[in-house]
Amino acid sequence: MSEKRWFVFYLFTIVLLGVIHNVWLMIGVIFLALLVNKEAKWRIFKKAFLALVIFNGTVTLSYLLYSLFVPIESSILLLLNLRALAITLLTFTLMHHINFHKVLTFNHTLSILYAFTYSQMMHLKKMLQEYYFGLKSRGVTFRSSAKKEQIQSLLETLFSTMLHKSNEQSLGLRSRGLLDD
Repeated sequence: MSEKRWFVFYLFTIVLLGVIHNVWLMIGVIFLALLVNKEAKWRIFKKAFLALVIFNGTVTLSYLLYSLFVPIESSILLLLNLRALAITLLTFTLMHHINFHKVLTFNHTLSILYAFTYSQMMHLKKMLQEYYFGLKSRGVTFRSSAKKEQIQSLLETLFSTMLHKSNEQSLGLRSRGLLDD
């Protein structure tokens, strides 16, 4: 199947998962996504689960706190978390198997926006890795905590660099006529 068809199938599945409220279907989609990934299934599952814990953890904790005052059904919380895991796992599976740049070739504007977004993400990833190595070379490990001054200067530099980079890309988009303010 072509990459564009995989993408359309993915979008259809995401909409379907949003409409259907069956826990067993969510579990089935999770297992199906794991089967499709073959050798990379545990790495992708670990990424999806970590993303779920980070971003959906606050929602789950909010519901748990809310349930102290107002009774809620635990099946709703289970369905919410399974749906989020299924959608996240499908997204990571799709990103692993297809080239998004090829999928978005039907629209030049979307293709350019994707290229800019991807380059921004790779630049941020590289900078974070360099900052991590910088902290590590200064003797800051998980056993010894970083000093406030070290972290503050690194975050200021990281923030200003990323702000400068995003302004550069914004100007690039304006010069190509993609942003019209």
